[in-house]
Amino acid sequence: ASGRTWLKNQKLSEATRESVEQLLRFHDFLTTEREKSETSLRGMEKDFPEIARLQTLPGLGHILSAVIWSEIGDLKRFDSPRALVNYTGLAPSLYESGERSVRGGITRPGPVWLRWALITAVNAATHGHNAFARRYRRLRRHKLPNGAKTAVARSIARCAYGVLKHGVDYQEQRWGRKAGIEMEQEA
Repeated sequence: ASGRTWLKNQKLSEATRESVEQLLRFHDFLTTEREKSETSLRGMEKDFPEIARLQTLPGLGHILSAVIWSEIGDLKRFDSPRALVNYTGLAPSLYESGERSVRGGITRPGPVWLRWALITAVNAATHGHNAFARRYRRLRRHKLPNGAKTAVARSIARCAYGVLKHGVDYQEQRWGRKAGIEMEQEA
């Protein structure tokens, strides 16, 4: 509001003032539409508890959770967390010939939006005090930033698999030494 007040007090030509007012109306329209979309996404959480469950993972809000859940689809398609990671395209490629094997960059098949959501979740999760942030800092000692982010994104995908498969919220203390591979079944 203070920026709008400042704009009103500026001496602008009629054409410039009309352009500024048009841009402000467009900004107001986009803000309203964004708020409607966010309200709609929050409503989805009531209909689809999986989305709310994914939000228990560090770095995942309602938008990223909805994107990840919709891009994964039916979890029964995946036999293991590794199968889900392979589907995301975040798995390292492997070139083998005879006795020689070389690991390369990520494979990149699969949904682009799923990879985007996982990497975006890493950016948010690594600013906190959680297992993903600790893993990122540890990997960052010997990897470039994007390599470390990709590794943590794979961990988030494995955790998402466990959360969705077992139908329980994410809790850091429930994950063993192989953090994020799959949650232990409750005894």
